[in-house]
Amino acid sequence: MKKIFSLIAVMLLGATSLMAQNPDKGLSWAVEGGIGSEVEIGGRAQYNFNKYVAWDVLNAKYAYDYNKHGDWNELTFTTGVRGFSPTFGPKLKAFAALDLGYGLAFDGDFNDSNFALDFTIGLYVWKGLYAGYGLGLLSNNGNHKDHLLRVGYNF
Repeated sequence: MKKIFSLIAVMLLGATSLMAQNPDKGLSWAVEGGIGSEVEIGGRAQYNFNKYVAWDVLNAKYAYDYNKHGDWNELTFTTGVRGFSPTFGPKLKAFAALDLGYGLAFDGDFNDSNFALDFTIGLYVWKGLYAGYGLGLLSNNGNHKDHLLRVGYNF
């Protein structure tokens, strides 16, 4: 658990040096959290090709999944693509992201490693602040789905 919090701290400190960059091109960082059928926190390195398309280079998330079968911890590492709409209204911008990768699910002892899929749609509401719906799938002896409200900030 200390390693996860240390990783998050390093990502936040590293992001402050990148805040002056052009958000439409190059490397940027983001942190996000979600709540729904699980509670999650994560960070992402994102490479923007232009103002419409970006590559999620690495998306790392930790989730605490509470359900009727017991409490689970999940750790996922994914990569994928992110698309943005043109700006509309009072500087609003819609986006959609699809990430694929690898996930671990455990309940105290290491239990299972699986295919992970993460889908998010949302809206940038103010500068780098965004909110949206997230669907996380972890193929865990069948499919395990989580529906979330995600809020994040892109530096």
